[in-house]
Amino acid sequence: MPSYEYRCRDCGAVTEIVAKMDAKPQTVTCSACHSDDTVPIISRLAVHLSSASKMDRLDPKYDKMIDRAMSSNPAANPDSYLRNMTDPAKGTPDD
Repeated sequence: MPSYEYRCRDCGAVTEIVAKMDAKPQTVTCSACHSDDTVPIISRLAVHLSSASKMDRLDPKYDKMIDRAMSSNPAANPDSYLRNMTDPAKGTPDD
């Protein structure tokens, strides 16, 4: 459901209302001062992206920077950390 934001003309507080698109409220009471003098405001949209789509949006120059860092410093390679990890199923030596 979309959220609608209203700014109070009296105190300036913002009140958020969650409602169906066909049930958008015509008048909203301010949650801070309880005034009915509110106006709708345009708020930012929230878009949730998958990890794959976030990776697709990355600039290719970062791939080159990572490749350079890993070639100049082998410890910067994340695979080296994975190779050095112990198997969690085996437990730690002091178990």
